[in-house]
Amino acid sequence: MALWWLSALLIDAMTGKGRFLLPTPDLVWAAFVENPTYFIKGFRVTLVEVVFGLLLGAWLGLCLTIVIAVSKIVRFWLLPLLVISQAIPVFALAPLLVQWLGWGLAPKIAMTTLILFFPVTMAFWSALRAVDRDLVDAGRVYGAERWQLLWRVYLPLALPGGLNGLKAAAAIAPIGAFIGELVGGQQVGGAYGLGYVILRELKINARTDTMMVAVVCMVILALGLYGLVSLIAARAASWSESDLKPLEY
Repeated sequence: MALWWLSALLIDAMTGKGRFLLPTPDLVWAAFVENPTYFIKGFRVTLVEVVFGLLLGAWLGLCLTIVIAVSKIVRFWLLPLLVISQAIPVFALAPLLVQWLGWGLAPKIAMTTLILFFPVTMAFWSALRAVDRDLVDAGRVYGAERWQLLWRVYLPLALPGGLNGLKAAAAIAPIGAFIGELVGGQQVGGAYGLGYVILRELKINARTDTMMVAVVCMVILALGLYGLVSLIAARAASWSESDLKPLEY
């Protein structure tokens, strides 16, 4: 906050246009107080898009990881395709998603899912590959079959690493909704999402202060989701070695 304030004052001193280039936090707060309902409704729209996209991306990522883990053929063909898919610019897919899914929530949720499922899949896959082979061999000694090893050994031990990937995905989830709203910024439930609010306030209304309100709301959304997923991850994998405190001598 202090850095933001100092930067705004410095820009204003150098250009005399700080109010239009980078408004100070008090001006941004005043813009929010001027019409709080406008931003709260936009926050709710983007929150719905991000939460559904995060849940869908996590579910698809976990399912895809399981398929990759149990099938060498699928792993051989699918892993390279997943990597190649990341070379496709996400912005290029946004108009297609709007064309296919319409102008409602669906294309924004789909865009969020597309951005998230790859890091979630790779995190779970890397965690599965890092499982201690001695524990797997011990399971085989006790007669565990393939699916039992997957559900009783691999997935529980890979959970902490996979949840770390999910935490990172939660932090970038609003980017997907933002891109979807820029391209398909139609009202949903009588309100625009934060992404379209940013575009509208900057290009149509030419108000940097109200645009910055939406930016701050996006940051709050990302931090809140990251904190929530971190809390869930800590509870779900509280037994993991990564959470153990070092021994004190």
